[in-house]
Amino acid sequence: MLEMDIEAIKAWARSKMLEVDESPLEPGYRWYHGVRTAQLAIHLAKEMGLEVDIKVLELGGLLHDIGKAGYRGSEPHGPRGANIIRREIGHLFSPDKLEVVTAIVANHYQRPKSKYWRGKKAPNFPPEVLLVQDADILDHMGANAIWLAFHYGTAEGRNQAAAIQHFYQVDPPWYEECLASLNYEISRRELEHRLNFAHHFYQQWEREEGGKLTCLS
Repeated sequence: MLEMDIEAIKAWARSKMLEVDESPLEPGYRWYHGVRTAQLAIHLAKEMGLEVDIKVLELGGLLHDIGKAGYRGSEPHGPRGANIIRREIGHLFSPDKLEVVTAIVANHYQRPKSKYWRGKKAPNFPPEVLLVQDADILDHMGANAIWLAFHYGTAEGRNQAAAIQHFYQVDPPWYEECLASLNYEISRRELEHRLNFAHHFYQQWEREEGGKLTCLS
């Protein structure tokens, strides 16, 4: 038996996520987010020289939000996604690979350094889980965060000034929590770089929205 039928797994994931309505986000958002998260996790692992199963890491990153794709219910999407994988495509994995991939999916938001675990005994996850946790945060930041802000701002009826104020007044506590929740130093450096990019963008946007000349500042 093959350890994993990677092409069949990816084809299943594509069928589950690529055309799904994710309003107010673009159709297939979970698929594109999964692809980016997988690649980020791989780059993090390689940058740090971590010995991980790259194929397992890629599939865990790709599938981490499968339980959220098109789903509007209240069931936690991590365990839900892990159960969907076991039920529908568990036979495409060897038991040991299935265990790691479903652990990634089930626990991708159970970050040991997050505020939810402070003062408690935090879980001890393998590096594949920790890498996808960090990559998931990073993919929501920087230029991607601006893209998401445009989607949500339009859906919620914000004008430009309101969208800018949301960035300055509402988002900072979340950014601070994300920084504190990351597992690796390289992830923190990347997040700080992306936040810096977004900050400069919003400074420029605020000047333009105010009708100012920006080449003079």
